[in-house]
Amino acid sequence: MKIRTATLSVLGVLALVGAPLTASGSGASASARSSQPASAVKSASTKYTIAMVPGDSTDSFYITMRDGAQAEAKKLGITLTWEGSPTFDPTDQFPILETLLAKHPSGLIVTPTDPNALTSLIKEFDYGPVVTTDEYLTDTSFLTSAITSDNVQGGGEAANACATLTGGTGGVAVIYTTPGTTTTNLRGQGFIKQIKSKYHKMQVVATEYDNNEASLALTQTESLILGHPTLKCIFATNTYAATGVARGVVDEHAKGKVFVAGYDSAPDMRTMLANGSVQVAIAQDPALEGTLAVEYVHDALVGKTSLIKKSVHLPNITITRKNMKEPSISKYFYKTS
Repeated sequence: MKIRTATLSVLGVLALVGAPLTASGSGASASARSSQPASAVKSASTKYTIAMVPGDSTDSFYITMRDGAQAEAKKLGITLTWEGSPTFDPTDQFPILETLLAKHPSGLIVTPTDPNALTSLIKEFDYGPVVTTDEYLTDTSFLTSAITSDNVQGGGEAANACATLTGGTGGVAVIYTTPGTTTTNLRGQGFIKQIKSKYHKMQVVATEYDNNEASLALTQTESLILGHPTLKCIFATNTYAATGVARGVVDEHAKGKVFVAGYDSAPDMRTMLANGSVQVAIAQDPALEGTLAVEYVHDALVGKTSLIKKSVHLPNITITRKNMKEPSISKYFYKTS
């Protein structure tokens, strides 16, 4: 993900607090699952609980992931408890995770806000399946599965979009979030790799870190435009970065000269695509991440381990002003409630 704290206002995001989401319904799943031998499957009457800790509780990306997880939990008859901090910060996430684990859930789904800071605590949950979503842990040896978007592929798609917008010439820049955010770092790496390997008339003229602040991305954009006359496209690695970049391009009267490729499909991104301040957005599928995470925890609990993939990288979707209203594309815009 992803979208963090910002100075500029980002619209349409609701602050949620975690609350138990009690699911009911049959434990039926895909046809491939019914083929498992009965000896490998625990009693259907067993009641399972899953603790789910998002990167933060206010980001529409994680709200959409929660909705996907909740729907799958209801289908499988699992009780899902979703609770997170309003900020994307391991210091804030740690006590929430600690409290939920003290309740001894059957399984854990967590988006780690740091690749290392939470590992020891998560490892203490050694009696049930653990699935990570969105972000990465450095040590994955103890995980049931790690599910995320293919961030390198997404960055490459952003590079392709910039090349299309600029005619394959000129300078490009990348605005990252923070150095320790694994997903956005991979997006930038994928973008730069694609530019250097495929578009030889394009040059990466600068990279910046905005500390997840749209206001900083704005001032960085203004400086980039003034300092690099050949600049034609800026890749903003999340919605807050895109918000600041889009504003900076407008403030410098560079709209139509400097293009913006953003990441994620939060409500603000939808607005920016519609008004033309952002030309392309690379969207993830957080609902599917949530669905798969619950599915894999359940599979582990009932002994269907052969159905679990240790590592999952979901492809991203390219959204433009031209295709954003198509049903096959618009379904990827994130939810806020």
